[in-house]
Amino acid sequence: MDRNALIAILQQEGNLKHSFSDDEIESLAAHLSIETVQAETVLMKKGEPSCSMVFILDGLVQILDGERQLAIEKQGAIIGESLFSDEATRIADVRTVEPTTVGRFSVHDFEDFLSENQPLALKYREYFRAIRRAREKQLDAENYTDKRKYLALIAHNNMKESLMEFCAIHSTKLEKFPLIATGTTGSMLYKKTGLGLSKKVASGPLGGDQAVGTLISTQNICGVIFFRDPLSAHPHHADIEALGRLCDVYQIPFATNPQSGEAILDYLLSGKSEQELIPNHVLQTYVQGQKKVVEAG
Repeated sequence: MDRNALIAILQQEGNLKHSFSDDEIESLAAHLSIETVQAETVLMKKGEPSCSMVFILDGLVQILDGERQLAIEKQGAIIGESLFSDEATRIADVRTVEPTTVGRFSVHDFEDFLSENQPLALKYREYFRAIRRAREKQLDAENYTDKRKYLALIAHNNMKESLMEFCAIHSTKLEKFPLIATGTTGSMLYKKTGLGLSKKVASGPLGGDQAVGTLISTQNICGVIFFRDPLSAHPHHADIEALGRLCDVYQIPFATNPQSGEAILDYLLSGKSEQELIPNHVLQTYVQGQKKVVEAG
């Protein structure tokens, strides 16, 4: 790839072309070195000092945090702006997926740029620092771990009024929990009882029961109150059964009528739920078996 092609690619990069003129981009390009590397090449390694940044001119790269893929970047992407951060260390690994051409901008290139055109070089430095801050905020948001334990409120259509009555009677107790509800149930809850939700998911047939199940697996559910209609067929019967099974797997209190719902509320508010549970031998055996599979692989 020649210098003209490099300039053309940089001038097409969205954020860059909106922040700098063609002449200013051409000035930056004059300080980049063009490199072509093979697939599976490590361009940057997490924790190492940031001594350069790259512009992807052709090809595809992965940004990784251990085994977790954070992003896949292609032509036009800017990677390694930690060069201009205060700590100046890599926060992720960068590895090529296929043969890739990059324009590399090193500390020494910046120093040369600074001596040649200080105002423009400093403008670029602030631009790259702004990109870095934006990415750090995005990464913090993606890595945010919700540690709340929600009480789930679910009801089939013929049971919604019963659940509303139950919630109205026990509103003082329910106010002590972060609440999650599915679909229409969640919409009715505030209107009929004044109780607010901390989280709302889709209706059961649209995946709401599965969403609550996912929160059970991440230990974000303290109990489930699910007023089921025992006399009607349901298109998402498999999801309902799966939700009940997950409650058994993770030992989550699961109520299906007003009496058991009241018992669960009293149990959760008693503080007994924070005490050590009877060991779940089935789950422990399964987890140990999975560890052996991973170790053997």
